[in-house]
Amino acid sequence: MDNLLLFPCPGCNSQLYFNAASQQLECEHCGTKVAIEKAADKITENSLKQQLAAGSNTSGVTVEQMVYKCTRCGSQTVFTSETPTFTCGFCNFEVVNPVAYKTRIIQPSGIVPFIVEKQKALEIFKHWTGTGFWAPGDLKEFARQDALHGIYLPFWTYDAQTDSQWQGYGGRHYWVTESYTDSQGKRQSRQVQRTEWIYRNGTYNHFFDDVLIGGATELTQNEYESIFPFRLGELVNFDAKYLSGWQADVYDIAVSDGYSKAEQVMKDAIYDACANLCRIDTFRDLQVSTNYSAQTYKHILLPVWLCSYFYKGKKYHFLINGQTGKIHGKKPVSTAKVVLAVILALVVIAAIVYFSQQG
Repeated sequence: MDNLLLFPCPGCNSQLYFNAASQQLECEHCGTKVAIEKAADKITENSLKQQLAAGSNTSGVTVEQMVYKCTRCGSQTVFTSETPTFTCGFCNFEVVNPVAYKTRIIQPSGIVPFIVEKQKALEIFKHWTGTGFWAPGDLKEFARQDALHGIYLPFWTYDAQTDSQWQGYGGRHYWVTESYTDSQGKRQSRQVQRTEWIYRNGTYNHFFDDVLIGGATELTQNEYESIFPFRLGELVNFDAKYLSGWQADVYDIAVSDGYSKAEQVMKDAIYDACANLCRIDTFRDLQVSTNYSAQTYKHILLPVWLCSYFYKGKKYHFLINGQTGKIHGKKPVSTAKVVLAVILALVVIAAIVYFSQQG
C-alpha cells in the first residue's frame, strides 16, 4: 500500500487524473486542477559502454505478486509489481505503481505527456474505421472504439559518433551513335547509353542524435516508426503524475538489443549517404567501413493511442501518436469485395470487346 501513488484532490479527496487538454492533474468530480512542475534537468545521456559493462538484462529481476486494498470500496486486487498502472475491478479506481519501473535496471528519465485527448483520438479512430472500400463491412464490430486506449510506451534513444571510410565506382552516363540494320535490310542509326566507371573513395563523418527504438515487443519497430516523428525536444522529467488515469508499460527489450537495432538504422543511413557521395549518375561495388564511438542512451516514455483487434484469427493494430496525432493502421481486406471487383472488371472488359467487334 505504501508503494502505490494516489493523487487525492485537495477539494474533495477524489483521485486526480492527468488531463491531456490542460496538461494538469484534474478532478473529474469537482473540477479542481493542480499544475505539474515541468523541467528537463534530469534527462541526461548515459554511457552505453558503461551500462553494458555493468549488465542490463532483466532476467535477474524478481517480479512479485502484490495486493492492493482499494481506499474507495475496500476490495482487494492482486497485481504484479511490474504493472505501472492498474484499476480496481470493482469501482474503477485507478492508481499508479512506481515500483513497476524499479523492477527494471534502467528507469525512465523523461516522458512526453499526452497532448491528443480521448475525444480527439476517438474521432480519428471512428473516421479511420469508416473509410476504405476494401475493408470488410463488419470491421467496426472487431475494431471497437472501447478498445482504443492511451498508453505510455517505453522507448530507447541512442546517440553515436560515426566515422566511415568508403570506396566504390561512380558511373557517368554518356551517349554514342550506333549503326544497325533494321528488319527491312536498311542501315539505321540510334543513340545508345554507355557508362564510364570511375573509382572513387572518401570519408563520411556523422553524429546520430536520438535514434528512437521501441522498448516493448508488443509492436514491431516498423509499427513504431509508422507514427514517427515524436518531438523529443518536448521531453520533461519523468513524473508519475503524468501516468495517473492512463495505462503504461515497462520495457522488455534490453538496452543492448535496442542498440543493435539502432546501429542497423545508422548503418543503413550511412550507406545511403556514402552512395550519394560515390554516385555520379549511378554507382556500383560500394564498400563502407564504419567506426562507432561515444555511444549514449536514454530511457523514455512516449504517448500512444492503441487499438489491437483480431479478425479471422489475424491480429491488427491501429496507432495514433499521442503527441502529434499521426496515425497508422492496417485493415483486413474483404474477400467478397475483391471477388466482386474482379467479376465487374471482367464484365466491363467483355462488354468492351463485344461492342468493339460489333462496331
